[in-house]
Amino acid sequence: MGICRCHCTPKCKKWTTFGFAIAFILLGLFFSVFWTMIFDKILKFELSIYSTNSVSYQMWKETPIPIYISFYLFNWTNSEEVIKNSTIKPIFVECGPYTYYEHHVRDNVTFNDNGTVSFYTRRTWKYLPEKSVGDLTDKITTFNPILATVGDLIKYKHVIVQLGVNFFLEEKRVQLAITKTVDEYIFKGYDDPLLDLVRKLNITAFQIPYGKFGWFVNRNDSAEYDGFYNMIDGADGINNLGIIKNWNYQSRLPYYEGECGIVNGSQGELWYPPHDQQRIKIFSSDLCSSLDLDRSEEFTQFGLKGYKYVGTERNFDNGTNYLESRCFISKDFVGEQYSGVRNVSLCKFRAPALVSYPHFYLADPSYLENIEGLKPDKEKHEMYLSLQPDTGLPLSVRAKIQINLKMERLKHIKLLSNVQTRVMPSFWFSQQVDLTENLATPVKTLLVLPSAGQYTGFSLLGLGAVIAIIGFTVTYRRGWHDSEEEQLLDQNAI
Repeated sequence: MGICRCHCTPKCKKWTTFGFAIAFILLGLFFSVFWTMIFDKILKFELSIYSTNSVSYQMWKETPIPIYISFYLFNWTNSEEVIKNSTIKPIFVECGPYTYYEHHVRDNVTFNDNGTVSFYTRRTWKYLPEKSVGDLTDKITTFNPILATVGDLIKYKHVIVQLGVNFFLEEKRVQLAITKTVDEYIFKGYDDPLLDLVRKLNITAFQIPYGKFGWFVNRNDSAEYDGFYNMIDGADGINNLGIIKNWNYQSRLPYYEGECGIVNGSQGELWYPPHDQQRIKIFSSDLCSSLDLDRSEEFTQFGLKGYKYVGTERNFDNGTNYLESRCFISKDFVGEQYSGVRNVSLCKFRAPALVSYPHFYLADPSYLENIEGLKPDKEKHEMYLSLQPDTGLPLSVRAKIQINLKMERLKHIKLLSNVQTRVMPSFWFSQQVDLTENLATPVKTLLVLPSAGQYTGFSLLGLGAVIAIIGFTVTYRRGWHDSEEEQLLDQNAI
């Protein structure tokens, strides 16, 4: 019995060879020409949040990266001596950190037809004793913030009003310095008879909505506290993704004049790709204004390379070195004459609060000359944000802000009649965010896809060209004919 052998004819071999060559060349051209376009569309979709199916939306809706906030409180150790003799410098000892785990969820998310999304941010905090130094029951002595607020509210009032307030202060035995627990200062809050007085003064500019005082009182698990945001969602392109357009339904705020009052910048968690941008802007609801961060050195996190953007002296300059910063000085805040702090009193219920970098880092030396115990250190107190330039992914964040109170002499208020006007530090906090390794891995894969697609295209083009050259060479030499052995086998096959 003969053996039936199937084989490709010379014509079949020829067209198969050229068919593969054409297929590889077409695939190569497709990857080389269209891959970048396809990748850009995929990247735009995944980085933007206009679709609830995108990766960015899922990460933005409920932040998966661990966030920690550490509080450092300044204990005023010689308050009794300073009260007796105002020429003595106040001495402060830093206590902490008191660290909390911070979690963010977006509430009431609404997509608008103009390429923006509106939302609230609900923040919750959980105390982490294992990451803290000390306990929430630690006692801290500080300059009385309610007294500071009352003094600032009545300093331009009629003498009769000031004397009436002074009578109330003496009757209630209000003290210049108060001692409370860490928990009371931060989240728990504490009762104070001065709050009732402030309400009775019925000052339109001062409408505190809380029954207790605490720097973060009523803020834990509140969606409304940070305000209502309106932000670009990336539907029209990701070059402005995450930029805040309105806060509490306003595009400019009344607290500062000129450019300083414009709502602008990112909320800090969702970013457009900065590429080679030299300066970025963050909008802070705590400051009711924006902060600029300037690009410095490169930064690497789990193999992802980015740029570090740092806070410079520009942010809290009073116009001495940067004229554009002068509009941050409020007209009614007399005495704010040195760079290094920003007045947020109008933003924070008229409390004479000043923000700065921790330990008055990069501030005018006069702030440190009036007190003792603070030592600014770039490594400990620099504010920075590191971004991956092609995706805008935050690699590492250290948001550091110090809250200070202005202690001002008032002739008709006995408690304040002999004090020296100073800026008294209350506390500072550091918000810490670091990209995790499990989130860095897919991003690294994403970043190599453009090159991988290009290289694949060039490889297919090269392979197709080689096969085509071989085909043309064989055709030129007329080598597609069967060998004599194959022809004999074919003739004997049954």
